[in-house]
Amino acid sequence: MKQGKISILYVIDTLFIGGAEQHVATLCKHINKEKFHVVVCTLFSRDLSKVEPLAVEIEKRGIRVERFGLTSWRDFSIFKKYMRLINEEKIDIVHAHTVPADFWGCFIAKIFKGQKTIVTLHAPDPLKTFVSRMQYRLVNTWLSDKIIDVSNQLKHVSVKEYCAKADKIMVIPNQVDTNQFHPDNKGIKIRAEFKISDDTIIIGSIGRFIKRKGLEVCLQIFAKIQKDYPNSKFILCGYGEKEAFYRTIIKDLGIEKQVILTGPRTDTNEVLGAMDIFLFTPYYGEGFGLVLIEAMASGKPVVASNVFPTPEIVLDNITGFLPFPEKAVPIMEHVNIDPFVEKIRYLIEHEDIRVKMGLEGRRIVEERYRTEVVMKQIECLYERVYCQS
Repeated sequence: MKQGKISILYVIDTLFIGGAEQHVATLCKHINKEKFHVVVCTLFSRDLSKVEPLAVEIEKRGIRVERFGLTSWRDFSIFKKYMRLINEEKIDIVHAHTVPADFWGCFIAKIFKGQKTIVTLHAPDPLKTFVSRMQYRLVNTWLSDKIIDVSNQLKHVSVKEYCAKADKIMVIPNQVDTNQFHPDNKGIKIRAEFKISDDTIIIGSIGRFIKRKGLEVCLQIFAKIQKDYPNSKFILCGYGEKEAFYRTIIKDLGIEKQVILTGPRTDTNEVLGAMDIFLFTPYYGEGFGLVLIEAMASGKPVVASNVFPTPEIVLDNITGFLPFPEKAVPIMEHVNIDPFVEKIRYLIEHEDIRVKMGLEGRRIVEERYRTEVVMKQIECLYERVYCQS
């Protein structure tokens, strides 16, 4: 490490494909290497025989990645390896992502090493157990020097539910590489791979196959669309515990020939490039929804459920539609798919509107979410925390 660089250790649960994980990979790719030295570790890579795609991607950039298999707070051997890594790399700041990695990463670094710590809160507590609530609160009040919330809604949750002080929080959104995600990418690779003709309308979604993502809602919406537009296709990109459930729904809806399950992929820019309309239907708020700005950067109109913080990102009737619920809510307690179907039909019939919304989404991404804008905010925060006594 060159003298004078600030050393950052990124700590996260694992480096399988996901929004927070992709965020860390993006930080590693774009951080100013003249000013910062970065190292990455995962605390909960319990099956070390499995390949974690984003760990491979980061290592290809010459960045050290250590994967630890923490299974218990009594596993002192892992704690020792973690502290040894901090010593070896002369870490100045630990920047942690995702509970419980941010709790244990900051706890060990703060208590045993006296490290300066930053946490990025990517989402509200999905478990809401006594233990998870305690971890969130301790991270927000005691174990972090600064908190990055990726949306204003998440800042509100941090203050109201997790006892964080507002002046300790910076709202810094997720970022997107606007060179990688670009309207010029027409998804030719994906259309060729899955033998989809150029005149086929593709609707799609990307996300982990877990309950809160509401991907079965996407499939129900598409089943109605497909009756009117039999030449349309639906691409569902992701992986997870609900895959068998989704396959059953696809079969029950009779849309097996029109739905493509791509599995987990790292070339989501190509997948988005192939889509004409991006559909996003979580039941309750994401922390941010990285895939939303990736879709917008790719010039795609977005049709999404109107749950926080999506209205901070997708502008209704400008960069897409937020058809249901009528007013933005934290949780979509029941679902009416008809408003979604109506808006998608409208976009299919009006190519000019699709293009107009896509271009406006791209403009907003370049203004607010492109890598150069967001990285400047993060790097300034690192420098301020580093200089604090």
